[in-house]
Amino acid sequence: MPPHSSRLSFLALLLIAAAAGCLNASTASHGTGFHPDGMNRVAAENLSFPLRMLWSYETDGNVYSTPAVHGDTIFFGSNDGRVYALDRDGKRRWSYQTGLMVTSSPAVADGVVYIGSWDKHLYALDAETGEEIWKVKIGEVAGSSPLVSEGTVYIGAGHGVYAIRDSEVLWAFETKGQVTSSPALFNGTIFIGSWDGALYAIDAGTGRLRWSYPAGGLIYSSPAVEDGTVYFGSEDGGVYAVRAGRLLWRYETNGEVYSSPAVEGGVVYIGSADGNIYAIRNGSPLWIFRTGGKVYSSPLVAGKAVIVGSNDGRIYALDKERGSMIWSFQTGDEVGSSPAVSGGRLYIGSRDKRVYAFG
Repeated sequence: MPPHSSRLSFLALLLIAAAAGCLNASTASHGTGFHPDGMNRVAAENLSFPLRMLWSYETDGNVYSTPAVHGDTIFFGSNDGRVYALDRDGKRRWSYQTGLMVTSSPAVADGVVYIGSWDKHLYALDAETGEEIWKVKIGEVAGSSPLVSEGTVYIGAGHGVYAIRDSEVLWAFETKGQVTSSPALFNGTIFIGSWDGALYAIDAGTGRLRWSYPAGGLIYSSPAVEDGTVYFGSEDGGVYAVRAGRLLWRYETNGEVYSSPAVEGGVVYIGSADGNIYAIRNGSPLWIFRTGGKVYSSPLVAGKAVIVGSNDGRIYALDKERGSMIWSFQTGDEVGSSPAVSGGRLYIGSRDKRVYAFG
């Protein structure tokens, strides 16, 4: 284990590696097909394989932000500090310049794009024009990705979790470590992890703690919730299933788990720094697929496929039942972004500064 300061420096770099929640999901409809209340990372549609690349769009910085799709517009952030809106043909509709890198992934609700930046602000932008509606300063680096429910935006930043409406901070919950995990919402409870090693369950209305669970290492992974069970990964190499503050099971991988889980029917799909993608049920592996690099990207389930990126530069589509490879594509660099699916298309970013569209 490296010294604490070295570890924090490493994880500061990791913030550039995957906006771990990599997913920014909103309870409003935004076309990416996620379960609207729990962020399970399950798309509502299938893809037809093999996919072919339709286009790629190059920015001036690495792309770790996960795209969000609303209607026929694709929104994402880049390390060049910009938030982008592209049409289905990969043409830029608008871009907005923030003060620093944007590894956060956008949420789109009621015509507004919400996204965090390393300049310590949460932005609300007009989805049609890209014009700034408001911005609010929230502690330190806003690398977490926002979640929107009934007009309230929830996001992690610095050593805390914030609930914001119309630029007003409704409540702030303080943790003992950095928060780069992104929030999940289930039955009025916000679930989020912290570098202090705890998973927190917070009342969405009041910001009061309902319960917490201590993992064996810091939590960079963003939780997924299915039927009241919360699933997440930890730096200690574990994948956890926790319910009402009690551990149901824990599965040990051979590397840090910064990836965030996709959950469908009790099966957890997740990546690890050991280079593997795992399918786990009740604490036992159903299959393990080996990639050529660390897996910080977070899987997405779309029909029969589990889609995820790897630091070997590839995007993989795996058979969710057997773990065999259906399709892959080699990008120009590491893939820390996570996939989004909409309208029969797959969208994902890469460290090669590009966002790709496949169909």
